[in-house]
Amino acid sequence: MQQNMIEQNIIITEPNKNLRALGRNALRNNWKVAIMAVCTYVLVLNVPPVIFNGLFGTNIFSIFTNSGYTYGFDAETYASMYNNMPDYCFLGTVYVLLVAGAFELGLSMFFLAVFRMHKVHVADVFLGFEHFLKALGLFFFMNLFICLWTLLFIVPGIIASIRYSQAFFILADDPSKGIRQCMDESKAMMKGNKSKYFLLSLSFIGWMLLAMIPSSIVESIGNTVSNNEVIVSLFSIVGTLLVAPVTVYMYSTYAGFYEILAGHLIKETVPVPVTVEEAKEVYAGLIAQEEQMEQEEEPVEAMEAEEAAETEETKISEDTEETDVAEEKEESIETEVTGEPEEDTNEETKNE
Repeated sequence: MQQNMIEQNIIITEPNKNLRALGRNALRNNWKVAIMAVCTYVLVLNVPPVIFNGLFGTNIFSIFTNSGYTYGFDAETYASMYNNMPDYCFLGTVYVLLVAGAFELGLSMFFLAVFRMHKVHVADVFLGFEHFLKALGLFFFMNLFICLWTLLFIVPGIIASIRYSQAFFILADDPSKGIRQCMDESKAMMKGNKSKYFLLSLSFIGWMLLAMIPSSIVESIGNTVSNNEVIVSLFSIVGTLLVAPVTVYMYSTYAGFYEILAGHLIKETVPVPVTVEEAKEVYAGLIAQEEQMEQEEEPVEAMEAEEAAETEETKISEDTEETDVAEEKEESIETEVTGEPEEDTNEETKNE
């Protein structure tokens, strides 16, 4: 992976198409279960508020009605606006606020597991409820800070949302971390990476627009079939389900983005998950390369061994010659000192 380290912070310079390729490769053989998991998330998050609004909802305009006062509109216009306003129940909003954090954590856990080639199930999106309070607190404080920054202007709000975009992945990676720690680590990780994350998100616009075509058709059918607010909302939810493949694609890519920021993917490692068959092929290739290198090294080692043997023989012969010369010198020195050979010659002369 192309990345730089600045003050122990990884700066991603990889092209967006390569980052998206990470997400696609991670979803290989997991598209079906991932789409089903996202659809489950959409249904469980959105259907209960629709039911609450249908059973207990009241017209929003009725909240502002004050003894027939129409707030400057004529009676006919006000009646038309009143009849077209959807019913609303505060319980639906409370429900979403309570469970959204746990579902966000569950999705983060699910897609991290997918990216790391772990076996996943649809029910894994509910794993966030095991850390319900921590997920709720993280969701609350994140959105609080984002809303406060948005009050200044839209751009600071977008920057704040990007700054804390890794918080749930950090918590999913290590649930023992605290809320403040997750937010601080996300803020540190995104230093120098905000523009990259923003451009990566923009790169999905084409896919999102393409997926919105069938979604819009389904919603328009719902508006045509019935004027009942519950039925129209259910058609809208069905339309949202049609966008699930793009949502899966985005979440998987964001999981890869986090893995790079966390330092779990480095240049020397395989950048994307592989299947068992691909892993076997990779390992077989590595073994073949090692065998080829060994075969290339064997002739060199044989030549080196021969040269070493010849050198040893030369040294031995030289040592032998030096030993013989030394022995001859010692014998000559002994002869000169003792004079024994001369006495033998005299004795032989006398005998003759």
